Amino acid sequence: MKKRKIPYSRIIFDILLIVAATAITTAALLLRKHSILIATVPMLIYAVLSLFNIYQEIVRRISFIFNAVKNDDYSFRFADTPAVTDYALVNYSLNRIKEVLDSAKLQIREKEKYFELIMECANIGIITVMKNGSVVQANSKATNLFGLMRLTHINQLRPISETLADALHKIRNGEQTLVRYVNETGEMSLSLNCSDLKLGERDLRVITIGDVNNELSDKEIESWDKLTRILTHEIMNSLAPVTSISHTLLTSAPDGKEMQSGLQTIHATSKRLMSFVDSFRQVTRLPAPQKTPFYLVELVNEAASLNNLHGEQLETEIDPADTMLYADRMLMSQVMVNLIKNACEATAALGDDRRIGVRSFIDGNERVNIEVSDNGDAIPPEIAENIFTPFLSTKTDGSGIGLAVSRQIVHMHGGTLRLTHNRAGHVAFTIILD
Repeated sequence: MKKRKIPYSRIIFDILLIVAATAITTAALLLRKHSILIATVPMLIYAVLSLFNIYQEIVRRISFIFNAVKNDDYSFRFADTPAVTDYALVNYSLNRIKEVLDSAKLQIREKEKYFELIMECANIGIITVMKNGSVVQANSKATNLFGLMRLTHINQLRPISETLADALHKIRNGEQTLVRYVNETGEMSLSLNCSDLKLGERDLRVITIGDVNNELSDKEIESWDKLTRILTHEIMNSLAPVTSISHTLLTSAPDGKEMQSGLQTIHATSKRLMSFVDSFRQVTRLPAPQKTPFYLVELVNEAASLNNLHGEQLETEIDPADTMLYADRMLMSQVMVNLIKNACEATAALGDDRRIGVRSFIDGNERVNIEVSDNGDAIPPEIAENIFTPFLSTKTDGSGIGLAVSRQIVHMHGGTLRLTHNRAGHVAFTIILD
């Protein structure tokens, strides 16, 4: 910026007037010319008052700047044109101070946005908390885990879980805590880690929150995917020649009863293994979702019809009634058919007392929650822990891949499938889709 020409005339004039008046007054006193003091003393007083007024005006403007900055107001600007004001030099300097402060404020805001962006990109919940429990900052991952739109104080979590709220209050620097509680979407397991932070005069705690269930689910799916691909490759390579040779011998071998019986056993075994491998393929070769919009009620009605489920045995509650999904209809239909089929089989012994329920609602994070429940017996704990493990089945003729495939399909859509209720008379699986 080009430096403006600043007029010094008034200040120089006042200073020269003070010097001259002081010199004349001193000389008059030494020469005992008291009559001269009648002119010099008022001149001296005038010059001092003039400089004092300039000082007061400068102080007033500096005070104005401090108050404006305190109130976060940077919209002011002093006139610094010499033709307009006698305080051009002062105003120019104050405007420069204002510009420096404004620039520093913008840099601070940019840094805040930068750190907020880092927090939002983190694949884990992060909150910063004051000693009194007030939440200074919380990223969307954290609010989504809690099912809230906004989090301003830890006590907001008490209606969700007293255990969770107490754990967030009590956790201290360097500690790690695992919190389990049950909400409307089922059992939640959250891992909490805490670090202390000093920000200005405030003592803050930075708490990271991880969803243990989702982390384990992702690892589990990844591990099973790798395992099934390896097993499929190895088993297919081994079975192909066995199947081919046994079939050839069955059609061309002599009529020896023992040989015929043995070859039939080999052939039957190889066919069962081939069927097993086909089940592996269903788990590992799911097509990529081709998403289209469709109504949820159509999906439910179609799955109920395929399972021959009608009348009072099926209770549906879809809120809102026109809920739409943006997903692969064929794949999601497979999931819904599997869940309703399992519910039907679990309650087959109840006859007319069977009750299958499909409930849907939109939660606070705009996610679609679809619950498929039945009034059958509770799933034994040892089976419930591994309910989504491929090829684990309690049925004599079951392949054990229905729930595993269903969970993988939902995961491919960016959602989760969980066993959310497991007690006698109320067993429920819930799909949560973003």
